[in-house]
Amino acid sequence: MPRPHQYIGIKAAQERIRRREGGVIWHTQGSGKSILMVLIAKWLMEHDPDARVLIITDRDELDKQIEGVMRNAGVIGEDAPSPRITSRSQFIEKIGATTPRLLCALLHKFDPADLRGDPPPVRGRFYVFVDECHRT
Repeated sequence: MPRPHQYIGIKAAQERIRRREGGVIWHTQGSGKSILMVLIAKWLMEHDPDARVLIITDRDELDKQIEGVMRNAGVIGEDAPSPRITSRSQFIEKIGATTPRLLCALLHKFDPADLRGDPPPVRGRFYVFVDECHRT
């Protein structure tokens, strides 16, 4: 169950998403970022059949933690493969497919050199959550 500040953040995010606006939710350490991401991701995938969520982090242990939280909350099925992207080529492949709807990638999978030429095909409506990447 979300704490009051998480509930308010979720409701504000839902309203901005309905208006097709982006936004930032600024958190302090230990304030429940992962739970907030789970609840927003779950709502998105239940209310938008084209929704795909990409969670970008800067550390492998954080990437694993978020996958575990998403799995425990039922956003990822118990027997579903890991949403974690392990290479740049896999990232390009997965954003061009229709599934999985939840993807997790480390910031290091992005490289300006990959921007040369035509952009890769993208399937679905992506919502991008960036966690802790201010350090990189």
